[in-house]
Amino acid sequence: MIIFIYGTTAEAIKLAPIMRRLDAKGVPYEQWVTYQHTDSLRKAIPELGLTAPDRVLADGYKGKPLKSPLQMLRWMLDVGRWSVSHVRAIRRSLPERSIVLVHGDTMTTVLGTFIGRRLGLPVAHVEAGLRSGDWRHPFPEELDRRIVGRLARIHYAPTEDEANNLAGRKNVIITHGNTAKDGVRDAAETAVTSEDDFGLVLLHRFEFISNTALVAATLRTLDAHSRLPLKLVVDAYSRDAVEGTISELGLTKFSITPKLEHGAFVAVLRAAKFVVTDSGGIQEEAAELGTPTLIHRKVSERGDGLGTNAILSGWDQARIEDFLERYEDYRVLDVDRGASPSDIIVEDLTRRGFARAAASSL
Repeated sequence: MIIFIYGTTAEAIKLAPIMRRLDAKGVPYEQWVTYQHTDSLRKAIPELGLTAPDRVLADGYKGKPLKSPLQMLRWMLDVGRWSVSHVRAIRRSLPERSIVLVHGDTMTTVLGTFIGRRLGLPVAHVEAGLRSGDWRHPFPEELDRRIVGRLARIHYAPTEDEANNLAGRKNVIITHGNTAKDGVRDAAETAVTSEDDFGLVLLHRFEFISNTALVAATLRTLDAHSRLPLKLVVDAYSRDAVEGTISELGLTKFSITPKLEHGAFVAVLRAAKFVVTDSGGIQEEAAELGTPTLIHRKVSERGDGLGTNAILSGWDQARIEDFLERYEDYRVLDVDRGASPSDIIVEDLTRRGFARAAASSL
């Protein structure tokens, strides 16, 4: 049995291509969800074509999004209580050749790894081996990755660079990119109805939105130097920080868009003239499309697009200005699509005996 443990919308988006390929092969699996993201994840699961979760380990903070460290701690305790109450009985009922898959660098990734270990199962880490080299940036994601890198049994590393970060560990498989690439490829090419060109802005990481001076400086620079209107996508975590700042500063270039269903978002991403983001997933998706992208982070653990369609700001406002002036220099028209990372993962799980079709599908 393959058990996916996830809790954020981004994790669902990046794991869904693997699940779709397992569905096509008639391979059963289960989804165990922590709802680290609540409303957005509940909406995303059916939109991605996934079935309802098999087990709910926790549900945010009283069913609402986590908006403070205290709420995050309460949610973690809920996951821990679920583990204490259920793991022993579940362990006895699991079929042979079971495995837990976790993704990325969230707190759910860490908790899912611990649960897999408590179950006595091997843990496979999708998007393994990413390192920024600085535990403070991004925080706490860099620490999450290092913890899971030590505890996981199988490591699905996007490129050789990530595999080198895992030197000395066994079972490191290079997937030739991240499954986010397959998420873009699987999404239907839907046209976006818009008479005007626009830039797309997505800024939501804790290290950014918790820095009020940086939020104000960044939004002011974007508003002052963009020649195009800016479509700003917000979620439950970034809305208060960015909307309040835009109103307070009297900025006029931005139109606020709530978080979109993934297929609709990919359509907007295809239509955007450029992207400004601190999201690693959007960095990967924009690289797949060749869209000019400014990665607004101090450091990035991902190499996707860097040197071709993307540059790193380092939180330097002058780099934002320069990018907005000449973003067309970063457009890539002929992207090398390469292999499917999700296919590689499913093939490896099959080779190891974990991805076996149900008897009725044989």
